[in-house]
Amino acid sequence: MKVFLSHAAKDKAIAVELAGRMREAGLEVVNPYEEIVPGDNWAEKVAEALENSDAMLILLTPGAIQSDFLQNDLSYALGSKRFRNRLMTVIVGAAVEAPGDVPWILLRQPHKQVASPAEFGEVVEEMAGLVG
Repeated sequence: MKVFLSHAAKDKAIAVELAGRMREAGLEVVNPYEEIVPGDNWAEKVAEALENSDAMLILLTPGAIQSDFLQNDLSYALGSKRFRNRLMTVIVGAAVEAPGDVPWILLRQPHKQVASPAEFGEVVEEMAGLVG
């Protein structure tokens, strides 16, 4: 199963850590933002990655929802039959901050809130159960 990892550009370091944890658990992670180089057709690379993925994990930190890239990925996932029942959100940050920043529709999907990346083990387990 290929899992598309969507995140805001400002959260690249956290996304790399999460992707590493997922790969250690045997999940195949697709993160086109790591692979795009200057001169590549960005839209084409992301579209190809989405088409070749079986599930999506959205990484949210406070303020990340303002990212145009993340919003585009989210819109695609919510409208795609491919990601039905295979969309999960991980919210990283204080419990008090996150609910106001998280669109209601994501809270109706499988989601996990963690205080810090140190808790990604639980996220990986839940994602593996979702795609397994």
